[in-house]
Amino acid sequence: MKIVTWNVNSIRARIDHVLDWIEENDPDVVCLQETKVVDQEFPEDEFGDLDYDVCFMGQRAYNGVAIISRDEASKIQRNLPSDSKEAQKRLIAATINGVRIINVYAPNGKELDSEPYAFKLDWYSRLRNHLDNDETVTEPTLICGDFNICPQDMDAYPNPGRAEGAIFLSEPEREAYQNMMNWGFEDAYRALYPEKIEYTWWDYRNAGFARNAGLRIDHFLLTPPLMKRLKDVRIDREVRSRENCSDHVPVILELED
Repeated sequence: MKIVTWNVNSIRARIDHVLDWIEENDPDVVCLQETKVVDQEFPEDEFGDLDYDVCFMGQRAYNGVAIISRDEASKIQRNLPSDSKEAQKRLIAATINGVRIINVYAPNGKELDSEPYAFKLDWYSRLRNHLDNDETVTEPTLICGDFNICPQDMDAYPNPGRAEGAIFLSEPEREAYQNMMNWGFEDAYRALYPEKIEYTWWDYRNAGFARNAGLRIDHFLLTPPLMKRLKDVRIDREVRSRENCSDHVPVILELED
C-alpha cells in the first residue's frame, strides 16, 4: 500500500503537477494539504478521470485538506470534534483498506509569543484530546501531513543566524508535538533513517532550494500495527525543481499489504 502526503500550496495552481505525479507514481492514497479552495471549486472530476475518489474540505485562499484514494473511503471525519463550523479547515480523516488515515495541516504559528503561536499549541492539545477520545492506538492508524514542526535540530538546515528556539523548533512546539506522539505514534522516516538528513520544504526566497536550506516538517506517524508493516519512506526531492512547483515535496510511505 502506497500512501503519499503532499502540501501542494494551492490545488488550483498545482493541479497539473499533482495529476502528472499521480500518473507517474500510481499511489493508492494521496493526502493533500493547503488546497486553498472552497469545496464547490475542488477539481474532483480531474481525479475521477484517473479513477480516484476524493473526500475534501476547504476554504478560500487558505488551508484546506483532501484525501484521494483508489479504493472507497469510509468513516470520513472533517476537522476536530472541538472545532466550530467556522473553524479553519485543517484535518480530514478516513478509513481505507482497513487503515485509519488522519491527514492534517497544522497551524504555522508565525512568530513566537503571538496569537497564531498560542493557537498552534492549543490546536495540538485538542488533537491529542481527539486521539484519546475517538481513535484507537491498537488499530492500524497513521497521521500524516504538514505538521509545521521540526522534531529534532537535524530536521532543520543549519543556520547560524537562526535565533535559538525559532518558530518550528521552539521547545513549547516540540513539547506539543511530543505529547501528540506519546499517544502511540512513531516517526516512520526516523525509524528507518535515524541519522539521515533530508528536507521536505524549502523557502521560495533566498534560493532556499538551491542552497538546500530546508526543513523536514512533513511526516508520517504510525501506530504499532502499521510499524510492523513499514517497508519504506522516501522524499521525492526532484519535484521541487519543477516549474511552478509547491514549496513542499511529496513524501511517500510504503506498507506491506
